[in-house]
Amino acid sequence: MITKHSISHTFRHLKDEISIFLQENSIHAKEHVLTMLDQNLPPSQKESLIAMLNGMVGDVLLKRNSRLASPMVFTDLHQVLSYDTAELERQLPVHTSRIVLCIHGWCMADKGWIKKGPDHGQQFVNAGYTPIYLRYNTGNHISLNGEELAFRLEKLLKAWPVEVKELVIIGHSMGGLVTRSACFYAAEHQLDWLGMLRTFVTLGTPHNGAPLARLACWIDEQITVTPQLRFLQKLGEIRSNGSKDLSHGFIRHQSWMEEDTRRLLTDGPNIYVRPALPKHTQCYAVASCLGKNTSDENNRRLGDGLVPVGSALGLAEKSTMALGYKPENQWLVGGISHLNLLYHPVVQAKVKGWVLQNTD
Repeated sequence: MITKHSISHTFRHLKDEISIFLQENSIHAKEHVLTMLDQNLPPSQKESLIAMLNGMVGDVLLKRNSRLASPMVFTDLHQVLSYDTAELERQLPVHTSRIVLCIHGWCMADKGWIKKGPDHGQQFVNAGYTPIYLRYNTGNHISLNGEELAFRLEKLLKAWPVEVKELVIIGHSMGGLVTRSACFYAAEHQLDWLGMLRTFVTLGTPHNGAPLARLACWIDEQITVTPQLRFLQKLGEIRSNGSKDLSHGFIRHQSWMEEDTRRLLTDGPNIYVRPALPKHTQCYAVASCLGKNTSDENNRRLGDGLVPVGSALGLAEKSTMALGYKPENQWLVGGISHLNLLYHPVVQAKVKGWVLQNTD
């Protein structure tokens, strides 16, 4: 049971965990944090706060073995799913051989898919799919999350109460990069689930990266609409490993190590060859523009407000080869923001059409 005392205790602990780090990085940020943490954040906003903190300083929380670091878990939006078959069967009385896995983006969590009405996963229930969701620390390196996901997904599907015939993954923003990374490491480690992956859809995923300045502005916008989280605005200048990877589209360990990073960031004739899309899987990419005129170059550069159109579609750019999405598997829509790709009915309908055309 959540009480006023437990909330106060949580935030006193949070203050102790983060104040040292902020002292090392920003005195002003520390002052705002301490002011906010002396108050009680409403319980309904606790999850948003933890997700935001993980996105911005989650790598530091991990190094300190903080209990505030979000562990990687699968959920059904109500409970953390077990890897024990009997317990999993009890948790999911209605389970099917077809699974839709939804993977959230940076500074978000599993419940970020929900706004009102069926989300991208729940819309498939009547079509015979079981929706599940991933929650993870978005401040950690994308490749570390990807490799961990590869092994955790293998473990979950082996424990699934019935034989899995079809796996669908929908990744929003960073979630698409984490999925591509998981596919890369699943192939390296010869894991079975990759052969079950029928459809993979990315929503506003920065395959070619996204400007760091936009990431910071996007965080400020999300915080502004939640007054109790405004103390986090000063954290926008602090870069986690996850946000750095997101800004470049890195999905392999080698990519954030010195040699490959220098090669990508140095002007020259070298072409950055990135991991291909998973074989034997129908892969789709959704990009959006804030403006409704999707042919306008300025609108395309701005994209959904966070990710430019070329990056969301994985198009060829200077020093970067195209990811190779089939033209018919790319979709550009106007008038939809980065966050609304999660909720907009037109986007949901497009994704549903793609998935169902690939099922048996």
